[in-house]
Amino acid sequence: MNLRFLCANHRQWLMSDPRRAEQAWRDWLERGHLLCEEGQYLQALPFLGCAFELAEFLLSERTPGFSVAVMRFTESARLLMEAYRQRGEGGHANYVLVISSSRLARELADRAHYPLTADCIRILYTAETSVPEPWRKRARDTPEEWTQSAAASGAAPRLH
Repeated sequence: MNLRFLCANHRQWLMSDPRRAEQAWRDWLERGHLLCEEGQYLQALPFLGCAFELAEFLLSERTPGFSVAVMRFTESARLLMEAYRQRGEGGHANYVLVISSSRLARELADRAHYPLTADCIRILYTAETSVPEPWRKRARDTPEEWTQSAAASGAAPRLH
């Protein structure tokens, strides 16, 4: 199974500019989350899938920093897994779990990031919806423009 949500052209365009990728991640994760809240899981999957792919890229780039990137990746994976589960597609949810936890496991080699990374892996396996308390401050320490909701933008992007 190979879950790909972004076409090659959009992937290249977004990944050529981490700031552009970060903005698209915020927009798509917000849109996917809103659709899930409305019970529209099928419509949420492309948004959440694209956000998940971008979150992996941003984690690789450490944008905007490791702590924020790893939490965003974890949240993207968690929401994507939940959307698949709500649709009765447990196999797809498990696949996202495996590839996400494998990706995070590679980060465990860095001792400085080990505790946060281990907590993120635990979140994936327990479907916990909140970030552990020791890491909340790090997420709050990001510039406000990184944490603002994309809901105010109004327009939903086209996905290819």
